[in-house]
Amino acid sequence: MADEGFIGLPPGFVPSAPDHTSGTVKRERPERTRSGSDDIVFFPAAPGVPVQPAPAAAEEPAEDDATRVAARHAAPAWRLVVPGYGPVPVEGTLFLGRNPVATAGHPDARVLAIADEAKSLSKTHAMLELDGDLLWVHDLDSTNGVWVVPVDGEAVEVVPGHRAPVPAGGDLELGDLVIQVEHG
Repeated sequence: MADEGFIGLPPGFVPSAPDHTSGTVKRERPERTRSGSDDIVFFPAAPGVPVQPAPAAAEEPAEDDATRVAARHAAPAWRLVVPGYGPVPVEGTLFLGRNPVATAGHPDARVLAIADEAKSLSKTHAMLELDGDLLWVHDLDSTNGVWVVPVDGEAVEVVPGHRAPVPAGGDLELGDLVIQVEHG
């Protein structure tokens, strides 16, 4: 096909529609070649997740030549919007309160100390945890309780010793504190 001023597809891509510029429909199997560092590689990216730049190609092969498992889909991000703090990402287990302490069962958990002059929050008031793609909240025997408030529903009190699912877009009420929950 003659160059008619159109930008063509990169090598290895097959058009998804017939080529009507030449008057005939043709579909050829792409030729599999390797052109070294000129290869264009596309990786799927999840919206809102930063994409890391590819490392520069090394001239010598790396010592660790083992194949690694690639993450195809990034887990959706859960965030809390805590008044006075802005968005707080929830990655794993998170303890909330005036002066929270992680338990021995969750030594790698993060803690978020929230200023509360009214002292409606207990020192270690609640625990949030990710289980798959779901966010759960536990009331850690707090004095003023934990409530889950769905977007279009009634508030549900979390029973101490039990966990409750937290819906995206809903609110968590810990004492007098209202925390918005975002997902995605």
